Amino acid sequence: MERDEMIDKIKNDPDFIHSPKFGNSLNKLLAKSDGMLENGAIGRLLLLSEEEVEAIYQESIVELRKDLVGEDED
Repeated sequence: MERDEMIDKIKNDPDFIHSPKFGNSLNKLLAKSDGMLENGAIGRLLLLSEEEVEAIYQESIVELRKDLVGEDED
């Protein structure tokens, strides 16, 4: 499978990761994993750089905070 095909599959298939060891399945990886993954490992699984993983994480935190603030105002 070409890199572009894998990236497309990662974006569109919620279970697909780049991990032949786990049959490219996020569910299989999670079933056998007992801890958190470092940004570098997440990047390898999603074909992203460590910096891209961190940026996505930070953006997610900002969005979650916005949601929490919105709930507190009700």
